[in-house]
Amino acid sequence: MDPDPFSDKQQAADSVAQQSAEQSSGGGRPGDGGAPQGGGQGSTGQDGAGDGGTGGAAGDGGGADGSQQPGASGQSDVYGKTPPSASIDKTTELAPQITLRTSPAWHLARRAAACSATAEIAAQIESMGAEAWIDAQLAPEGIDDSRAEGYISTYFPWAAMRASELDGPTGGRIHLASNQATLAVLTRLRFGNRVLQESVVELIGDHVYVPMRNKAQTFITEFDQILRTHCLGRYADFLLAALTNPALLLELDNATSTKDSPNENLGRELLELYTVGRDAYTEEDVKSSTVLLTGHGLTWKESDASGAGPYSYVYRPEQHATGAVKILGFEDPNADPAAGPDLLKRYVEYLCAREETAKRLATRIARRFIADEPSQAVVDHIAKAYLDNDTRIAPAVRAALTHPEFAESVGKKWRRPMELIMTIARAAHVEGINPRGRVGGEAEGNLGLYGWLLVNAGHEPRMYATVDGYPDTAEHWMSSSLLMNLWNATQTAVRGDVEESGRTDWSRVLQITPGAKAKDTAARIAWHLTGYAWPDNHLEPVAALLAGVPDSGGIEEWTVAEAALIDNAEQAVRLCFASPYGFLR
Repeated sequence: MDPDPFSDKQQAADSVAQQSAEQSSGGGRPGDGGAPQGGGQGSTGQDGAGDGGTGGAAGDGGGADGSQQPGASGQSDVYGKTPPSASIDKTTELAPQITLRTSPAWHLARRAAACSATAEIAAQIESMGAEAWIDAQLAPEGIDDSRAEGYISTYFPWAAMRASELDGPTGGRIHLASNQATLAVLTRLRFGNRVLQESVVELIGDHVYVPMRNKAQTFITEFDQILRTHCLGRYADFLLAALTNPALLLELDNATSTKDSPNENLGRELLELYTVGRDAYTEEDVKSSTVLLTGHGLTWKESDASGAGPYSYVYRPEQHATGAVKILGFEDPNADPAAGPDLLKRYVEYLCAREETAKRLATRIARRFIADEPSQAVVDHIAKAYLDNDTRIAPAVRAALTHPEFAESVGKKWRRPMELIMTIARAAHVEGINPRGRVGGEAEGNLGLYGWLLVNAGHEPRMYATVDGYPDTAEHWMSSSLLMNLWNATQTAVRGDVEESGRTDWSRVLQITPGAKAKDTAARIAWHLTGYAWPDNHLEPVAALLAGVPDSGGIEEWTVAEAALIDNAEQAVRLCFASPYGFLR
């Protein structure tokens, strides 16, 4: 990162203004055949659908003259309020040239609602109090989420179905439901109110990882449902449900693991990734773990002789290897093939209750919410909450978010691409959507604008290349090529998915008034978009854009220009999100 990306205000403003002009003339704009700047696949998706390029029809983002007209952007009372005084001052190694001035509410919003961290979430926390807000979020069944779930049931109903229910609706193309599962994830991040649950779904989905589209994509919708059902409950219940679901069994080759031909893949990862960790077990433990898992498989389109229906988990005792097993301190004679399911349940309970498992899961939770390298003290604190509550995940998350080290961790986390892109999408306050990828649409496999921006950035929901899920450390997400990709992606994301919901009118969303002091407006929108109070020298490029890049005067004299208000506001917002402040979790 540039040591001081705000050091030349005029250069910064001119650069963003120039990119705006290029967008207006069609240079590199999705929808006119060009890929978004930053390389990779075009952000409009695999079918090449545009997002409001020249000649669009009214209602899909294109004006009669081929221009992109603003869509139905909503407003929030929060955006019009004067920012409060920041009560936290911190420096950070991730952006060493800036001082971070923020509030406890915004800090909690950025961490607990990482992909949905907006001014409204911070205002909720401020109003309710941090611990009351955390407790409410950890009981998501009490939170109304009808808007997000309504969109999903209307546009992406396959995401809520089991594989056995999808054959008819998809015309035998069950794999298409995996795209809808991805779109349902993004819809919840944009419009949902259960924001902490979504963060934990993402966390646990990285910990016990099954890709959205790979060997197991036929069953991925029900694996996503398992994540949501159990993500705040007992980890032992979740892990048993995962191990007896076709998605994980198929992804890690246990569906073909039999007494005559055992496959170690799942037996090993159960120990190495999901529970005790690499240093805790031996190769003999892996062999016994593999034996214990034999016979647990699945059916395809035809029902099984055992009575299991199509596309279901099935236990086949005749394929289960018998003989004594010993894994760490767990021992069983394993003499009766019919007892295989009960044996697996007891094995999972044993592993999940071990201290090594508690500390590994606690480390992931602490790394998610506190710091890339959390202290041993905070890891032990979270692990104790997990063990004291019978492997429940919610108390462990609460222990992390209420620990003193959490309050001191401002500036210690870097956003992953999905956090940046989906926060922009949520902040836009879109009032209605007509999404690509919907059932009955022209391209049921299309991921929409935001989905393809995430594909280009290497952070599409649950599509990492290896079985340990996406990394959650700054080092992985700070390469120069990725930063360039995301700086350009912010331009596209800020403009909005024009085909889906129209161009975002940020001047309306943020209540930007012509004639108002540009400096005050810049300070207000910078706070409400990033949650940080910016110093004057960092506000100058934003204020200059709002004032139409004036030729004379200074920041104290500039006023918001009426001419090109929508364009200027859009570029000011882009600069806020593309700044170091916008990249910090």
